[in-house]
Amino acid sequence: MIRKLILGTAACVAITFSGSASAADTLLNCPAIAAKTPENYARGCNPPLTPLQDAICHYKPKSWTDSLLMLDDAVGVHYVRDLRAAGIGTPQCKDLLESHNAYEKKLQGCGSNGECVLKVMRNWAGTLSHLEDRLRPPLNETVLKRFAGGIEFQEGQHAISLLKRLEQGMDLYPLPQMALPNGNVLVWGFQSHNAQVQSLAVVNRQGAVQLLGVVDGIYLAWPSGKTQWQPEKDARIALFIRDSSVLNQNLPAIRAWAAAAVLGFNQDCPGKDQARCQTAIKLSLPIQAYSLNCKATNGKVINQRCAVPLPEVPDNVSPGLFWQ
Repeated sequence: MIRKLILGTAACVAITFSGSASAADTLLNCPAIAAKTPENYARGCNPPLTPLQDAICHYKPKSWTDSLLMLDDAVGVHYVRDLRAAGIGTPQCKDLLESHNAYEKKLQGCGSNGECVLKVMRNWAGTLSHLEDRLRPPLNETVLKRFAGGIEFQEGQHAISLLKRLEQGMDLYPLPQMALPNGNVLVWGFQSHNAQVQSLAVVNRQGAVQLLGVVDGIYLAWPSGKTQWQPEKDARIALFIRDSSVLNQNLPAIRAWAAAAVLGFNQDCPGKDQARCQTAIKLSLPIQAYSLNCKATNGKVINQRCAVPLPEVPDNVSPGLFWQ
């Protein structure tokens, strides 16, 4: 059961315990919890203030780096981002919520003592970083190379290295990720200064690659205010697999991710963006899968003869899960 830190107009900070678990609590639905979680405790420092808010708003730091207002914002945004990535009913979600409950208990014990709040918040920032490192799948060049090998694929009239193209589309750190209900993690990125060049990978918790993908020309193809989507001429979502069963397991999440990319990510659905999300996930997305075990390769070049049919899968993953 999730303990909630009440920061309303009460005279003191109190931890309350719900008499019955909500649906979000029962399912450990971290994205749903993120949607209802404020990104800071100060709440604009508008009176009346709780003791914790008073400490954050009126603490006089010895150095600007000790500003509780800045630290409150930083760790709050960090926590909400991690909630969104932790998925529904996953071990990551459970660990994150339990750690945050312990953090809030310590904050409660500080009262209006600014030095105490500073120490607890700094420790929480370190805990969040540690949790991220522990829960982030070990995706690196060695892992990608082991899966992709020396495979190349057709890019117009030329063949290019799959590994190099994947790395082009993962040119940022940390890479956004989403824990999936099946235990896998979807990791993605884009090329610096060119969000139309994207890459993705689905890995299990041990870091074993399930599939790889290169994506072009779909990002923000249906911006807010437009009535239809307009992908680029050469838009594609090319998936590379070694076992066809991974498509059944992961294609719903891939389709939801692609729909989120078309909308520009960060969609509130269920919520105010629900209609756009529902329409986007029904789009005829340019998804094609290829087998890296294909016998029809010319040397090590994947071509259209290596294409595999996509299975019929339900649209049971929401585009609203994918934020960056």
